[in-house]
Amino acid sequence: MSRTVWHEMIRHCVEERPTEACGLLSGRSGCAETIWRMENVEKSPVAFAMDSRQIQKVLQKMALKGESLVGIYHSHPTAPPVPSPEDIAYAYYPEAAYLIVSLSSPQPSLGCYRICGGRAFPLRFELR
Repeated sequence: MSRTVWHEMIRHCVEERPTEACGLLSGRSGCAETIWRMENVEKSPVAFAMDSRQIQKVLQKMALKGESLVGIYHSHPTAPPVPSPEDIAYAYYPEAAYLIVSLSSPQPSLGCYRICGGRAFPLRFELR
């Protein structure tokens, strides 16, 4: 992912604390180039959900930019960057990387996963 996207994602997660932040990442060739902040309709410190109409609007905007969905992110304000059972159960986009920003220590940490078939598989990521 680009460093700009990384910094904006961390900023969004910190700003939303103690609520979980969430958003979408789009780009080309698997590289996140654009961040789309989404509303956490759950407004919860331990769960997140996005409005399906907002998702559809953002997916249309991505297409207009010539980009596609490459990642879905959310924060864990007090937990490690590991998918919860709920994160795995509600992972509806197997082609996307799932990124979890942990704010449980002074320095944010990131976990990146492919989630499919009810299992989470760690993915390597790099900043560009």
